[in-house]
Amino acid sequence: MSNSKKTNNTSIGKESKNPNNQISNYRMSENDNKNADTRPILRRAMDAFGNIFGLNVCFVISCLPVITIGASLAALYSMCIRLQDGREETVLAGYITEFKKNFKQATQAFLVILVYLVVMLGEYIMINNVDGGISTFYTYILIVEAVLFCLVVPFVFPLIACYENTLINTFKNAFLLSIGYLGSWIKIFIAWFAPTAFCIIYPMLFIYIWYLWLLLIFGAIAYGTSFTVRKVFNRNKELEENTEKDS
Repeated sequence: MSNSKKTNNTSIGKESKNPNNQISNYRMSENDNKNADTRPILRRAMDAFGNIFGLNVCFVISCLPVITIGASLAALYSMCIRLQDGREETVLAGYITEFKKNFKQATQAFLVILVYLVVMLGEYIMINNVDGGISTFYTYILIVEAVLFCLVVPFVFPLIACYENTLINTFKNAFLLSIGYLGSWIKIFIAWFAPTAFCIIYPMLFIYIWYLWLLLIFGAIAYGTSFTVRKVFNRNKELEENTEKDS
């Protein structure tokens, strides 16, 4: 099995007149969009289901230490994108390879997100225990922080999966992609947020379908949103190439 190569994105962090023109050099498989899959649709569906099931089990097991959730998400997205690019993969071996490759930066990103959430929780507790102008002031701050969190997180781990970059630039580019491709961000955000919110609001629902989370749902969401992620990365690449031709 050949390991996928991340792109060393030298354009990230440079100023651009176009806010979308911050991610470049994303490389799809050579077979992508060239050799159409001629297998029967039922066979393709069964293969996709098997891959999703295998990735979901790998993801759940690798998340058990909790601190590895970030690396697990990056590995999950990396494998989904590689499979959609048409590269033949052994799910378990490929997942382990991507998990190891992304572990350091993805874990750092997860810790930053965790600290950010703890700060937001502290502010929320403070707001509920104070009155007057201070409470109003921190309420506005918390709203802004929550919006930034929701904008940044959906693209962070796909970026780590596909690009080599500094952690700061990864967070910056995640924000820029969400703003530049707002419709795509909405799809990814809803895909992750809606089922999670339903299970939190209606605990009985989670009791009935908890085993689906262990066997299928994480992988299905990542696999589905990976189509959107790939389109965003490739549209951004084409945009930059067109901008370079015009300049």
